[in-house]
Amino acid sequence: MTHYRAPLNDRPRNAGTGNSVQPDTSENFAYFPAFIRVTGKKVLVLGGGEVALGKLRILIRSQAAITVVAPEICDDIAVMVDERKIVWETTPFVDTMVNGAAMVFDAADDPYLTERVQAATKRRNILLNVVDKTPHCDFIVPAILDRAPVMITISTGACAPALARIIRQRLETVLPATISQLARLARDARQKVADHLHDNVSRQRFWTHFFQRGLQTRNARSIGPEDIDLALRQFVPDGSSATVPGGQTLLADLHVDNAFDVPHGIARAIETADIVFHEDHIADDILTLARRDATVIPIGCITLDENPERKRQNIAQQSRIFARQGFNIVTLTQTITH
Repeated sequence: MTHYRAPLNDRPRNAGTGNSVQPDTSENFAYFPAFIRVTGKKVLVLGGGEVALGKLRILIRSQAAITVVAPEICDDIAVMVDERKIVWETTPFVDTMVNGAAMVFDAADDPYLTERVQAATKRRNILLNVVDKTPHCDFIVPAILDRAPVMITISTGACAPALARIIRQRLETVLPATISQLARLARDARQKVADHLHDNVSRQRFWTHFFQRGLQTRNARSIGPEDIDLALRQFVPDGSSATVPGGQTLLADLHVDNAFDVPHGIARAIETADIVFHEDHIADDILTLARRDATVIPIGCITLDENPERKRQNIAQQSRIFARQGFNIVTLTQTITH
């Protein structure tokens, strides 16, 4: 089976503002964004108060080998010690305590101690985070939206931590907690899908469709391994001669010029579409809602065409053809008001 492919959606992925503001690529990163595997590795935390506790609550979930160095510890940290989740060292800090550590957190709020720790970690090329003292940090801890095993982090490069927290709070209201269930399903079924689909493109397309359907389900907690099996039976890779389940089509007449104001149902349809037809004057800001691997096809301006009704019919006919091949199609139109 041969499918027509137009250029992919290569527009910059900027958030909706109405002004289509592009990211400033000349702005350098203050910190390289990365997730560090510390399972079983030594992590040193200096301090035993509430500040250290905040870091420990995250660290113990990483399964690192954690040692807390402090003359005294708060009650919650004492519970962690009793449960053998961490080791407590009461003797004063000496440089050799950082030996072999993957990273060090200084939460003691002691400038003299910070100076010593910084010198010790620098000599050994060990990453150091001095809580709330950004100039002394080799790395920072971003705001975290916890949907484990999905972890979404937001950082402003230590420029505006309050802004990062506000962004996280807004995302909390948008992203359902059930994302974690979908991620666990994918983790457990990863090898099964790889055994059925032997090329990367097919696997990527399968998972994209599976997650899109899962996120549309009202109760993702009800999705189980049997749904993976059903999705595999129904999925047909590109180029297959098998019967393809029909896709969906949507004609959306927009009355907004930015992604933020696009109605949720239409935004979700754009995000899940395989092919997006759009009039030329639809804002790039809205088109960036489409997936990277979606096919985005400009169709001019229908109302300015010599025969607008015939053009609508032609686009509808193309949409039905693609839908019979299993693709989801969205056509975006917008009346020109100026």
